[in-house]
Amino acid sequence: MLNDKDVYDALDRVAESRLRNTSVEDMVAVALAVWHEGFVPDVSWAKNLNPESQRVVGYMIEFLAGFNVLCHEERENLLSFSEKLKPSSVPYVTPDRYRDELATDWGLKHDVTPYFEHLSHFQTRHYGHNSDYERPSPNFVL
Repeated sequence: MLNDKDVYDALDRVAESRLRNTSVEDMVAVALAVWHEGFVPDVSWAKNLNPESQRVVGYMIEFLAGFNVLCHEERENLLSFSEKLKPSSVPYVTPDRYRDELATDWGLKHDVTPYFEHLSHFQTRHYGHNSDYERPSPNFVL
């Protein structure tokens, strides 16, 4: 089981890195917490970040919410969090066919895709994660 402080610290480092040269360990910690431990960041914590870091965190959480390892309630909680961070207008970033479109929508120049090879095997419901966390429902997003 991951410690919330460690997850917040990892998410803060991911945000500060702007998804450039981000630690794989930090990316994995955040993904595991979201996908397998019901972690949803606190909005007041995120609102204390600078605007670009808020966009990175919002994007990261929305990206992770898109996988069917989550139940409907978990996904809705994550998307609700992300929506609270999305600014009314984001900086324009020239679309790039190699960048995740969601990152472009958040006004980011970098995305999670370079790290996904390290995350992909954790995004299955068959991954055996040790935790006391119990999902709020068995209704997985399909």
